[in-house]
Amino acid sequence: MADIQKTLVKVEGITKKFGVITALDNVTFEVKAGEITGLAGHNGAGKSVLIKVMGGMHKPNQGKISYYGEQVKLHSPKDAQERGFYIVPQELVIARQMSVADNIFVGQKEAESKILKTTRKKHIVQEAEKLLKQYFDIDLAGNTIVDTLDTVTQRIIQVVRCLRAGAKVVVFDETTAGLTQNEREKLFAHMKTLAQKGLGIVFISHMISEILEICDSVTAMREGKIISSERTDNLDARKVVEMIAGKDHTGMDYVKPSCKNEVALSVNHLSTENDGITDISFDLRKGEIFGIYGLRDQGQTLLLETMFGIYKSTQGQTIVGGKKTKHRRIKDNLRAGLGYLPERGVKTVFTTKSILENMDVAYLNMHEKMLQVKRAEKPKKFIDIANRLKIRGLSDMDAKLTSLSGGNMQKALLARMLAIDPDILMVIEPMLGIDIGAKDEIRSILLDIANQGKTIVISTAEIDDVVGICNRVAIIREGRLVSVMDADEANKALIIEESTK
Repeated sequence: MADIQKTLVKVEGITKKFGVITALDNVTFEVKAGEITGLAGHNGAGKSVLIKVMGGMHKPNQGKISYYGEQVKLHSPKDAQERGFYIVPQELVIARQMSVADNIFVGQKEAESKILKTTRKKHIVQEAEKLLKQYFDIDLAGNTIVDTLDTVTQRIIQVVRCLRAGAKVVVFDETTAGLTQNEREKLFAHMKTLAQKGLGIVFISHMISEILEICDSVTAMREGKIISSERTDNLDARKVVEMIAGKDHTGMDYVKPSCKNEVALSVNHLSTENDGITDISFDLRKGEIFGIYGLRDQGQTLLLETMFGIYKSTQGQTIVGGKKTKHRRIKDNLRAGLGYLPERGVKTVFTTKSILENMDVAYLNMHEKMLQVKRAEKPKKFIDIANRLKIRGLSDMDAKLTSLSGGNMQKALLARMLAIDPDILMVIEPMLGIDIGAKDEIRSILLDIANQGKTIVISTAEIDDVVGICNRVAIIREGRLVSVMDADEANKALIIEESTK
């Protein structure tokens, strides 16, 4: 990796308060040219607030900010961007139906004349192609529609947009969340290219293995303070966990559930139209945690949603308790003991609804008539579940679900499932984008459910989650089942290999 060079941006003695809450407490942090700096910490540790102070989105109560050795006052994000500070967020901010060139040059004033518009269009297409080649050695037609490209290339287009505008410091904020191993490696290669060209890179991630792989140094935050900054060469995973969580929390060794031989669910030759999934068969055992693993968009979500009855199969069937689930009503599948929780996002988080209303969705679907009579019992039921899951920040069940941190929001969504007490729970990316402590708690919750004799299916792109708590794993590629194997650490490399052949 690149040698240490000049400091591009530095904050010193920064304190930021929101009312009586101190979000940043005397924080000093710097980004150097040619280096990739990891910023680690639990949700709520202060990482996002620090980046927003550096990026002009929050004004500090005290301390100073310097760009290129000169102290500055930032009044807006535009002030920071004019000095070359850009953030690439976790969510893709891109116009998928527009071309590569239009996305890179978005916001540039349109010419009024048709001739000038045509000339300009040709110009920006050529310039977009030059920028992609110059920075990342990517040969891509500038008039390509973005929606036809893979996720990493879309992310790179976001980065090129920043570079065209003069970026010198680029923050990658949880940008690997949901990416497959291959996609991550591709993105990391591009990040290294930027560092080699002299940019300063800040990489925020909850994945310790990623931080150790890509970063030159790691800065850990806890409760709004910088705990430690170390060169990556001097660190291992346990040391980073200690930096983030303290010596009393250096991770957990999980005991996988002892599943029974009794079959809980059978998938027999399941297929959907357009070869979304083709001829998939496997059995799930009672008390088992079963992983579904593969590259992005290989049919994993479609498989679970077909098993649950959201999508209609063209062939085959899913059998639970001797009954087929083939395209029955969702209510019927819930009552048959199936639970399905999609990835945290627009399909699961109802942003205008309260915590109680979000938890109540599946239960209401199952017991509409009963709830008309026993509505007063609902809050107590969900408060009991929330206490069982140790959901923090839950002072008011009528508060918006989005008021909770990522990890506690995920627990609230799991509470939605626990309320209906399914025999088989299917979950997509339950540990995505949450901090180390929350991951441990979610994993423990899932293990507790399995140890009660329930069956859990986890679809995830996180290989560590697969080998960490799953008994077996099914590898899916191009809508087909490649293999089913034990989800042991010894099989980790083989699982990745099988998903990428």
